[in-house]
Order: sequence, then structure tokens, then C-alpha cells
Amino acid sequence: MGILEEEDARLNYEVIGEGSPVTLLHGFTQSGQSWREVISMMPAGRRWVVPDLRGHGATRVRPGAPYTMEACTEDLVRLWDSLGIARSHLVGYSMGGRLALHVAATRPERILSLLTIGAHAGLDEEAREGRRRGDESLAQRIETDGLEAFVNYWSSLPMFESLERRGPSFVAQVRAARMENHVAGLAESLRGMGAGAMRPVWNELGRVKVPCTFVAGQLDHGYAASARRLAESVPDGRVVIVQRAGHTVHQERPEAFSRLLLAHLEAASESSEASPSSSTSA
Repeated sequence: MGILEEEDARLNYEVIGEGSPVTLLHGFTQSGQSWREVISMMPAGRRWVVPDLRGHGATRVRPGAPYTMEACTEDLVRLWDSLGIARSHLVGYSMGGRLALHVAATRPERILSLLTIGAHAGLDEEAREGRRRGDESLAQRIETDGLEAFVNYWSSLPMFESLERRGPSFVAQVRAARMENHVAGLAESLRGMGAGAMRPVWNELGRVKVPCTFVAGQLDHGYAASARRLAESVPDGRVVIVQRAGHTVHQERPEAFSRLLLAHLEAASESSEASPSSSTSA
């Protein structure tokens, strides 16, 4: 484990392995630990860079500092600089996927490839205000009811129902990891990094020239549609719809996800020319 001391935050991160760098960004209520199972299934030869994003895990943000996509982007750039990484493959799930898209759109020179799971590049303007109000309501719910009550509520959402196929032991493990977060961090993350707060970057994705793969679960219909829209928004994009999976593809079907992640990384490393957008299933 490592700590990057910044002016307004202490960024907790882990680096595993040696080789071409791959940065993994977790979802809301998670931390970098959520990627360990996938990493354990991948062959040697890669350097996994796994931060806890602002508001999550062991990362600490000083009072008054921002919890925004812009701030998290700067965290990543400073982390890469501190590790001597000029460019990294970038992988993100859900909130981390939205951050990955923001990074790709605003700092395209720092990435080697892009893969997202269950993500979109921001809400259309007419939907943002309603989502902002919803995120503020959720933030207040965390602050009023406490962490355990919120984790119980969040874990029971339909989008996570298919996680139960992994069995009660795994579900308990996911819940315990969520309980390692803090009320203030999750609340401020919703306010500053929720889908309503995020500035849409759809129109900026055309500058992302690296290979891109957009993953969604077959049962996660809205995000499957977003994955297809994302693939159409970049010059070199493909869609992978993972069968028998919902929102948390990498946790519901880690073996299938590990295979498609490896294929993505190998193709990105081997190919220097753009390929046409395509749609496949796993």
C-alpha cells in the first residue's frame, strides 16, 4: 500500500506486479480492494495501479476540498507522475467508469487504452437536475441514517440483485467492504461526483484515439445502451455485452471479465491502428 500526500488529500493506493501499467477505478461505495479478485486471475506482466478514490476506502480529503471528477483526475495525474508512468491503460466500473471517461476526454495523452463497465459519459441536461436532487437526497440519507442503514439500502437495490448468484459468503464480503467507508466521504462523493454533478463529456470523446472497450451486463439494459452509444462516440470503440450478468460484471462473472480484459489489453498493446466499432457477447 502507498500514500500520496497532496495539498488537499491523502490518496491511498496499491501497486501490484510489474510491466505495462493498468489503472483500475472502483465504483461508488467500493474501494481499490474490489479489484483484487480480478487481478488474481490475470497473468503476470502488468503493473496494476489501484487507488481509493476521494470519499472512499482509506483515502482522506481535507475539509473544504472538492470531491469532483476534476479533482480525481488531478489525483490520478499526480499519482502517475509520482510512479513515473507517462501513459496507463485505464479501466473503470460505474462511478469509476465515468471518471475514466472524464480522464480520457480531458487528458487523452495520458492513457494507452480505455475500458469501462456499466458507465456513461454524463446525463443529458434535462435529466441532470432531477438526478442532482436525487443524489442530494441520498447524501442526506447517509448523514441522517448512518453508514450501516445506507449500506443495507444500497445493497438491496435491484441493480445489484444478480450479485446474489455468487452466494451469501461473497455477498457478505461485498457488504463488509462497503462498511469500511465513511459517512462524510460517501455523502460528499454523491454531491460532487454523482451522475447529476458530472459534466457530460460525450462531445469530447472523439479525441480519444486509443482502443476502447465498453462493457455492460446483459441484464443491465440501460447501461448496455450506454455502452453502444459510447462505442459510437470514439474512433476505435467496441462493445462487449456479458451474458447472465447485471451491473457489477467484474464481480458477478470475474472469470469472463478477466478474459475480456486480457483480450482488450493484448489487442491494445499489439495494434497501432484503429479498428471499426463492433459488438460482441461474452
